[in-house]
Amino acid sequence: MVLVINDDRVTDVEAYFPLARAFAAEAVSQDRGCLSMEVLTDPAVPGRVVYMSRFESREDFEAHAKGATFAKHVQIFGKYFLSASDTIYEIQGL
Repeated sequence: MVLVINDDRVTDVEAYFPLARAFAAEAVSQDRGCLSMEVLTDPAVPGRVVYMSRFESREDFEAHAKGATFAKHVQIFGKYFLSASDTIYEIQGL
């Protein structure tokens, strides 16, 4: 199992956030191996939105990042997007 922290910067958190939540809900219900996805904001850093996701495997996360759910939603919220970075952690002992 992996924990993925995706740290985004966006131009308009208020407009982006509900779109990000819709993306997260669809990813959990539609994407193989996506166990959970939370969308968080950081009031101390303007424009920061963080996704915390759990996937069954790194391969499931990589398939999600190249899949239909991601492609569909990036067309919708992509206009707010500035940058992102992913950190992937292996969850041991489960």
